[in-house]
Amino acid sequence: MAPEVSQSTTTTVEAPARRWHDLDALRGFAMLLGIGLHAALAFFPLFWPVQDRHASFDGPFDEFVVAVHGFRMPLFFLLSGFFTTMLWRRRGLGALVWHRVRRIGLPLALGMITVVPAIDWVSERAFESATPVTATVIGGDGRWEVSAALEAGSRGDIWTPIFLNQPGGVDQAIEAGADVNTRGDDDWTPLHLAAVMDQPSSVDSLLAAGADPEPLTIKGETPLVLAVWAGSADSADLLVAYGAADLRWSEEPQWEDLSWFGVGADSKAGEAERSSAEDDIGLESWVDQFHHLWFLWFLCWLVAGFALLAPLVARAGQLIGNPAVRRRLLWLLVPVTYPLQLAMGGGGDWPTFGPDTSTGLLPTAHVLAYYAAFFAFGALTHDTTTDDGEPLIDRIGRRWPIVLPVTLILVLPVGLGFTYEGGQWWAACLLQVVFVWGMSFGLIGLFRRVFATERRGVRYLSDASYWMYVVHLPLIMAAQWLVRDWSVPAIPKFVLVCAAVSALLLATYRAFVRYTPIGTMLNGPRTRHPPAGPTLSSG
Repeated sequence: MAPEVSQSTTTTVEAPARRWHDLDALRGFAMLLGIGLHAALAFFPLFWPVQDRHASFDGPFDEFVVAVHGFRMPLFFLLSGFFTTMLWRRRGLGALVWHRVRRIGLPLALGMITVVPAIDWVSERAFESATPVTATVIGGDGRWEVSAALEAGSRGDIWTPIFLNQPGGVDQAIEAGADVNTRGDDDWTPLHLAAVMDQPSSVDSLLAAGADPEPLTIKGETPLVLAVWAGSADSADLLVAYGAADLRWSEEPQWEDLSWFGVGADSKAGEAERSSAEDDIGLESWVDQFHHLWFLWFLCWLVAGFALLAPLVARAGQLIGNPAVRRRLLWLLVPVTYPLQLAMGGGGDWPTFGPDTSTGLLPTAHVLAYYAAFFAFGALTHDTTTDDGEPLIDRIGRRWPIVLPVTLILVLPVGLGFTYEGGQWWAACLLQVVFVWGMSFGLIGLFRRVFATERRGVRYLSDASYWMYVVHLPLIMAAQWLVRDWSVPAIPKFVLVCAAVSALLLATYRAFVRYTPIGTMLNGPRTRHPPAGPTLSSG
């Protein structure tokens, strides 16, 4: 007779919650890819504080940067939405909000008073060091500034000659094919910079080469407004002659008669505008510029929106009992990103591949909405299954062996061609949308195939990636500054910068973060694994 089992001693063992090792690894990969992206910025002519001596459009760095920029952060926000819903389902809404305050809000606040000032300091010192030190070695007569400007201009860098006040370098950049309507920080163009720095010769060259006389910054400033504010009457005359709307009431008054003419010429604010590649080290910089920590600020907005809408969306999902209908509604988020992509780059006025950048205190509306669409897709995917009950997140990347090669080999180059070589903006944006979703689904499938089970090394690197990304940028800029003038090819220098900074970040994570309150804040508590001791025989 079988022994009776007392009901009081019977226990129900609840299955442990699934750990999404593949998605965790993919989220860490997206973070670490940002280190490579920022390391590459010094190696082709761009509005970046550190320009390497071998910076060129001939290398692979520009394609690498635009490709990574085109999918990395949308993928990250998709995964963030998925994990946000997971946390909500497991712990409840209140616990979710408190968790995000500790893991996102607090690191952002601390980063704004530590990492951001460090970025400002390093970028300023690196930018300033290029001219006076070398010029002193030559004799301090300004010859280095001229040669540096001409060299930069000859390789298509149009910003450096303006910074160094060398119109000849501007002409060389134009001859080398530089885009006179390119956009930098805050949507400044070279014409804005030349106008505010009182360089009428450069203004004339830019306008003669086809520069738009009335482009707007994100603050709505035209080059003419900046020229008048800086006290550059000659630049103002040139801009009006090339079609800019005259700000004077009639032809008779001089520019000097305007009450705000030259207000910025001798002020500290004017100095800050004339060297717009540099950020002031002060409270205003900390508040107005998140630098690469903008993604944490965006997450704060998105989590707040999630907390408000999640209960309503969940209730609507219950009312829609058919899983197929819920899936169809979920997939509508994919085409929603197309009109948002159309709004990028000023609606095609200055074509760009991927999303616009928004690092200020108030997020740009269409950029926030764009990332919100990916966040919402990930959030809704968590509760969505296939007809046979399989989590949809495990199914959407199943065609990755086809999707990834087609996206990288076909969609990417064609999309770049339509974006930067005069194609129709609607077609360029369509290809960009196909690219970002193709890369997202393809990488989800690839990581599902490779990292579905736990690997301690991958798990460790995934944990470390948050710390590494948050603090990497001043170290990357310092390393770029250190190797900037080395007579070493660009690719080995790029690899060296990435490897050295990553090794340093991993070492600091191990020594000062993982098992400390900082690590608990970023990733939760971690327990040291005791070293394996000798095995004793029972014989």
